[in-house]
Amino acid sequence: MPRPLITLLALIITLSVPPLLILANVYALASPAWLTFQYNQPGFPASVRFSDAERRYNATESIEYVIGNRTYEQFKALNVYDDRELKHMVDVRVLIEQTRVFYALDAILVIIAISVLAGRATVHAPRAMLNGAILTIAFFAAAGIFAAVGFQTFFTLFHRLFFEGETWLFNYTDSLIQFYPLPFWFATSLTLIIATIGEAIIVGAIGWWWQRKIKT
Repeated sequence: MPRPLITLLALIITLSVPPLLILANVYALASPAWLTFQYNQPGFPASVRFSDAERRYNATESIEYVIGNRTYEQFKALNVYDDRELKHMVDVRVLIEQTRVFYALDAILVIIAISVLAGRATVHAPRAMLNGAILTIAFFAAAGIFAAVGFQTFFTLFHRLFFEGETWLFNYTDSLIQFYPLPFWFATSLTLIIATIGEAIIVGAIGWWWQRKIKT
C-alpha cells in the first residue's frame, strides 16, 4: 500500500476520534432522562413562570422535538414559545440532524480506515487511535478549564460558532431560559467534557495495548 494512503488513513482515524466521542455524548445527554436528572438535583433553580409539572412537561417535549421525536406542529402546539424561541429550536433540530449525517459518515470512514490498516498488522491503526485520544484529551482538558473559569464566555462562543447573529439570545423570563437555565448548561457541559475525556482515555489505552501487542 502506498505510504501516502497509509498516512491519510491514519490521519482520518486520529482526527475522527474527538468528534465521534463528543457527538456520542451529546446524543446521550440530549435526552429527557438527563433533563430529569438535572431537575432533581438539590438547589436547581426553580422557574418563576411555570409550575414544576408544567416545566418538566414542556421542557421534555421540547427535547423530544429537537431530537426528532415530535413534529413541528406538536412542538408549536405547546404554546409556550415566542417566534424567536421557535426559530432557535428549529435551528437546533437542523443542527442535530446535520451532525447525525456527519457522525454516520465519519464512523464509516473510521471503520474502513481501521479495517484496512489493521489488515496489514502494523502499528499505524493503534498509533492513530492513541494519537486521536491524546488530541481529544488535550482539547477537552483545555475546554474544561475554560468552561470552569469562564462559562459565560464559553457558552457565548459556542453559540456564536453554530448559530447566526443573536437568534440564540434570550431574556431570563423567556421560556427557554426558564426550562434550561444556565446551571443546566454548566452541568451538561462539564459532564460532556469529563465523559469525553474518560472515553478518550479508554480509546488511548486500547490503542496503546494494541500497538504493544503488535510490537511483541
